Amino acid sequence: MARPVKVFDDRPKLNRRLVLGAGAFLAASAGGGQKGFAMQRSESGRVMSDGLGVYYEIHGGPLGGRTPMVLLPGGLMPIEIAFGSDLLPRFAKHRPVIAIEPQGHGHTADRPTPPRMEQMADDVRAVLDHLGVGKAHLLGHSLGGMILTGLAIRRPDRVASLVPVSAPYTFDGMQPELVVLQRDPTHVPSAQLAPLLPTEADFASWRAVFERVNPQPKSFDRVVEKLNAMLGAWPGWRPQDVKTIKAPTLVALGDNDFMRVDFAAQMARLVPQAQLAVLPGATHMDICRKHGAWLEPMVEANIARATQA
Repeated sequence: MARPVKVFDDRPKLNRRLVLGAGAFLAASAGGGQKGFAMQRSESGRVMSDGLGVYYEIHGGPLGGRTPMVLLPGGLMPIEIAFGSDLLPRFAKHRPVIAIEPQGHGHTADRPTPPRMEQMADDVRAVLDHLGVGKAHLLGHSLGGMILTGLAIRRPDRVASLVPVSAPYTFDGMQPELVVLQRDPTHVPSAQLAPLLPTEADFASWRAVFERVNPQPKSFDRVVEKLNAMLGAWPGWRPQDVKTIKAPTLVALGDNDFMRVDFAAQMARLVPQAQLAVLPGATHMDICRKHGAWLEPMVEANIARATQA
C-alpha cells in the first residue's frame, strides 16, 4: 500500500473536509462558456421557501405548459460553473430548463438554522409551485442528486424522471476513504485519493464566485462548515424509501468517481425503473463538465421512457 501523502497541511482547516461536488474544475470553468450561458437565460428570480429566497433561472425559452427539466448543482457550486458550459446548453435545446441554487449555494443565502436534506428538497418543490410546474424531469449532481432523490421519495407526484449523477442515497455509498475524510478533519488523504480532490487554487476560485453573487458574501466559511456537518451526520435516505421511487431513473457516475460503482449498481436495483450508467474515464469532478456528449443521449432516453409510460 502506498504511503499517505500530505496535501492540505498548510491550508485552512475548512479545506481538510469535503463538501460533495466542490469541483476541481471551478477555476477552469469560471471563465469559459459564461457569455453563451447568460444569453440563454430567459427568466430568473427568487422564491420564498420557509423564509429563504431560493434562486432559480429558466433557460431554453418560457415554460409554456411543457414539462421542464430541473438541474441542481453539487456542493456550493453556482449554476454557471456546475452546468453552464456543457449540460445546461445541451438540455435547453430540447425543453425549458429550471436551474436552482439550494440553500447556501450561489445566489441563494443561508438560513440561520442548520441545513437539512428534507428542507432543501422542499425548497425545490416551492420553486416548482411558484412556477406552476406539476411534474419535472430532475437531474442533480452529487449533493444536488441526493436532494432530488429525496424529492422523488417525498413528492413522487412532482417527478417525471430522475437522474442522480454521482449521488448515492446514503453517504456510506462513497469510497471508504472519502467517508473518513468527510467525518474526520484530521485525516490526511492518501496518494490514490489526493488527485481527485480540489486544490487550494480551486477553493480560492470557489470562494471568489460565492462572494461575488451570494447575498451573504462573508458567510462562505460558515456555510462550508454547516454543509460539512450536515453530510457527516446525514443518515441517508432509507433503502425501503428508495424502493418507492416510481419515476424512470438513471443512476449515473464515473468509473473513477467518489461514489462506488458497486453501490451505484445496488441503488439501481432498488428503484423499480432504474438503469445504471458508468461513464469510462469520468471522475466526480468532471462528469458534468466534460461528458455531456455521453450524458445527453442517455438522459434523453430516460426522459423518453417517462413520456412513453
